[in-house]
Amino acid sequence: MKKALVIILSIVMVIAAFAGCSAKKNNNDQTGDPKNTSSVAEEWQKTTITTDNAKISNNDAIEYIKSYSAKELSLTDEEMKECDFMFSGTGVKIKNDYYVKVSAIVKHEKGKDGNGNPIYTFDNKGEYYIRYDGKQVLKKDMTKNTNEYTELKAKKIPEKTTAKAEKTTEKAKDTTAKAESTTKK
Repeated sequence: MKKALVIILSIVMVIAAFAGCSAKKNNNDQTGDPKNTSSVAEEWQKTTITTDNAKISNNDAIEYIKSYSAKELSLTDEEMKECDFMFSGTGVKIKNDYYVKVSAIVKHEKGKDGNGNPIYTFDNKGEYYIRYDGKQVLKKDMTKNTNEYTELKAKKIPEKTTAKAEKTTEKAKDTTAKAESTTKK
């Protein structure tokens, strides 16, 4: 009797193991399970637009947008003083072109949490988009909950933006050093 019970239990375990291994995987699992983190990261990389090809990015894009007047940015003078400008590290596709995004944000302290740390809310006052080639600047209409844009007069983007200027300077130094060493030989 004991042998029969052991054999039956063994057969049930083997069947359960095969049934568990052959079950379909749900790729749309959004439970936050750490096992699914890599698939989420892979999907994010597939849909993320890099700003590597943009003529302007990071702090240069922020300074470029800040060079416009408060009126041009549809901000009050007070909002312009209060705003923190933030660069989005991912590109945005609007119609058939790619843009870098700069947002104008006002931070407000809402209160304190249970540990006495401040709680902040963020008020988005403006969104501005610089086309990768730098020849078009769009301002999002923040009064409506739609994707409507007004074109701002594009200003000349400085020839040397900090990130690209550093790379260019390094390449120039390397080229000069190689040329000098070749000339001396």
